[in-house]
Amino acid sequence: MFTKRLFAAALVSIATMGAYTPTDAERARWTMHDMMSWKIVFDAYYTDHKEYPHVGTVEEARAIGEPIYINAAPMHDAWGNPYRIESDGKTFRIVSAGSDGKFDPSTWGVTAKKLPFDADAVLTNEGRWLFRAWDFQ
Repeated sequence: MFTKRLFAAALVSIATMGAYTPTDAERARWTMHDMMSWKIVFDAYYTDHKEYPHVGTVEEARAIGEPIYINAAPMHDAWGNPYRIESDGKTFRIVSAGSDGKFDPSTWGVTAKKLPFDADAVLTNEGRWLFRAWDFQ
């Protein structure tokens, strides 16, 4: 009897709370963790093959990553936008378009650590490690 009442109370609590909507800062942190997961996939592939994979889309990257290097490759950032992933065997680039969902390749070579959430975040190893990251303040 007590268990049924407790269960019913829990259901009422959940129903009245409503859906939780993450902040842009939370979405950015989640996205950055996913991007680092992709980096691990590319580094593991490099260890096995002595070059990065030759891919031009997130779907091609997923095909080389699952299930050998990652169980479920992240295909979309935390705003629901697909990642852009490119690799030519020597370098790779993982890009999130940010909260606005629009890619701006003209900004990808600029190192920045305090971007607004609508800017593109980029993780690449082109010549040097470059990580354009959002500002969480």
